[in-house]
Amino acid sequence: MDRPIAYDKLAREDRFIRMRARDIAALKVEQGLPPFPDLADRDAIRDRVHGILVGELQAMEGAGRTVYDFPDAPWEFTLDMARQVWDESRHVETYLGLLEHLGGYVGEFPESTILWRCACAEDAAARVAGVNRGLEGLACDVFNQLVHIARKIGDPIIERSVDYVLADEITHVRMGSRWLNELTRGDPERRRRAIEFQETIDERFNLNGTRLDGAHEAVPISIAHEARKLAGFTDEEIARLVKSTQRSQVY
Repeated sequence: MDRPIAYDKLAREDRFIRMRARDIAALKVEQGLPPFPDLADRDAIRDRVHGILVGELQAMEGAGRTVYDFPDAPWEFTLDMARQVWDESRHVETYLGLLEHLGGYVGEFPESTILWRCACAEDAAARVAGVNRGLEGLACDVFNQLVHIARKIGDPIIERSVDYVLADEITHVRMGSRWLNELTRGDPERRRRAIEFQETIDERFNLNGTRLDGAHEAVPISIAHEARKLAGFTDEEIARLVKSTQRSQVY
C-alpha cells in the first residue's frame, strides 16, 4: 500500500464527482452562487450536508491511514485512531440519511479532496494536530452552527442527528490534544512543528474569510467557542483562531 495514498487514488463509486476546491468555487461564482453555501434556506443546507458527508468519508479514510501509517506508535494511539474510523463510518451513515431527508443525493454536488490532501502529514504528532485539532475543530464550528440553525427552522431530525455527531467530534479533538502532548513529550521542536502544521490547516480552512467570529445567522461558518472549550481548546488558542480568520489559501 502506498504511503500516503494520493488523493486521486481514493476508491469511489461512479456517482461521486471529484473536483479541486478552487475549481468548485470558480464554477459557483460563474453561476452567481456564493463560493461556500450559507444556511439561508434548505437548498443551502443540502449543499452543506453533502459537503460534510464527503468530508466524513475522507475523515474515515484518513483515520484508517493513520492506523496503517504509524505501526510503531503506542498501542493506545492505534486504538484511538481505530475508534475514530468507526465513529466516522457512523457519521457517513448519518449524513447519508440527512441528505435523503433533505431530498438530495450523492453526487448532486462535487467532492473536494482538500481535506484528504491536508491530512497526510508524515509525522504522527503533526497528523493528529492537523486532523484532530485543526479539521475536527472546524467540524465543531460547522456542526454547532448547523444544530443552531436546525433548531431555529424547527427541524429536529437535523438538530438531533448533528448534535449526536458533534459529541464525537469533540471527543476526537480531545484525543488529538492528548496525543499531541504524548507524542511530543520531551521534544519541544517536534511539538513546535506539529502546532505550526495545525495553524496552517486552521488558516487554510478559514475558507477565504468564510469562518468568522459572529452570530450563527450572520456568517457562513461561526466559530464555536463553547464547543471548542469542551474539546480542550484554551482561550488563547481560540483567540488566535479568531485573529487568523481573515487569512485563507483555500481558493
